Amino acid sequence: MTNALVWEKLPMEGIALTLMGLCWVLGAVNLVCYILVLVKMFHHEDVGLAAITLLLSVCSGVGVLLGFIAGWMNVAKYDSMRLMGFWTAISFAQFMFGIAYVLIVMQAEGILN
Repeated sequence: MTNALVWEKLPMEGIALTLMGLCWVLGAVNLVCYILVLVKMFHHEDVGLAAITLLLSVCSGVGVLLGFIAGWMNVAKYDSMRLMGFWTAISFAQFMFGIAYVLIVMQAEGILN
């Protein structure tokens, strides 16, 4: 590999590392939003729904999606329009950064030209 190719690849790796870091940070924010929705479920005595959501999250990860859907279905009951809107925006941003990360890595590896 020539020096020119090494220097061309370095900025891509930096961008990929930054995008991966952003995905991790947004994942932590997603987790906080999920916990806040669980707290609202318990607070409004939806114990069965909260327990199933928590159990499915631990077992398969599907509980987070269930909590997201249940949060939107009960947005008026939980008075959580701002929380759910924020969680939706953060989830969308994390998804977009994830796609950008994959495309950058593919381009750096020479798969996309």
